[in-house]
Amino acid sequence: MKSLVKKHVFYPIALLLLFVFSINKSLAATADAMERAAVQSNLGSTSVLLGAAYAGVPLFTVGERGLILRSSDNGKTWQQVPSPVSVTLTDISFSDENNGYAIGHSGIILATKNGGESWEIKLNGVKLAKQLLIEAESDGDEHAIREMQRLVDDGPDKPFFDLLQLGPKHVVAVGAYGLAIETKDGGETWQSWMGRIENFFGYHLYAIKKQGDHILIAGEQGFIALSMDNGQTFSTIESPYEGSFFTAELLPNNDLIVAGLRGNAFVSHNNGASWNTIMNPIPASITGSTVSKDGQVFMSNQAGMILSLSNDKLFPITHKPYPPLTHLIETSKGNILALSISGSIPVHIGNSK
Repeated sequence: MKSLVKKHVFYPIALLLLFVFSINKSLAATADAMERAAVQSNLGSTSVLLGAAYAGVPLFTVGERGLILRSSDNGKTWQQVPSPVSVTLTDISFSDENNGYAIGHSGIILATKNGGESWEIKLNGVKLAKQLLIEAESDGDEHAIREMQRLVDDGPDKPFFDLLQLGPKHVVAVGAYGLAIETKDGGETWQSWMGRIENFFGYHLYAIKKQGDHILIAGEQGFIALSMDNGQTFSTIESPYEGSFFTAELLPNNDLIVAGLRGNAFVSHNNGASWNTIMNPIPASITGSTVSKDGQVFMSNQAGMILSLSNDKLFPITHKPYPPLTHLIETSKGNILALSISGSIPVHIGNSK
């Protein structure tokens, strides 16, 4: 991995990479936002929301200033859950109705064992940087030591963007400057994946998805890496595009989908050996995606539109534009819940009750 002082650009993912990051960079300078509980507010449901997941029946979402919200009616109404941090949270995942994780800025990783009723800090940027430096020193890699020392010197300002939960105690998180870490014991200890991924320039990693033994990672400046052995090793895939990918999907047939800047999207039917362009009539950055239970792929964009994928083409399924969108999730009723810079938006997709 080459020098982390190389200039990186946080492209606009519905304020996540322009507005929210700049806010949390100032918060991180004081470091106390990592330990200061989120303020209870009635405005949470209309705030910037960035990730969502079900914990059995309840649906949870996370967002700016440490927000964690819970809904018992598929996102129609929300109640705020106490959060131990005030930094923006970018994603959330549950392996079952009890065990879940949330990630965010300042290297924050939270965990719950009681279905999201309470959350505890399992990792922050200070501990993460120190651990990565210790690992580099143990390996005796002088280049890695210099890079990890920069992380320590920079302070806890590096965000995580996506997480992959593999079990109640097993989770992988990826983020800025090539951060990629794993825990198999519920966050008591963490191991770096950075040595497994040939990310020499330290590109930001925005998405991680799994299907069977395949794990797909996509990120900044067209970065794509694929593992076919459950994450033990990764191959860097030649990218069809030099711009950043903000979302990715691994379909049950192992097709790869990556999408991002300026509406560029691609699909590979052969593990990344070649790519087909997904035709998109809307040249706005694609910010999120989801695959429904029946295999339908949906994408959201910064122009506030939701699109459906069919025959390598994207078709808008909504006629009126919403606020800039950040994330999509299929609800338990078979509809779509879109997250935005102004809260959540239930979207009826026409084939559900």
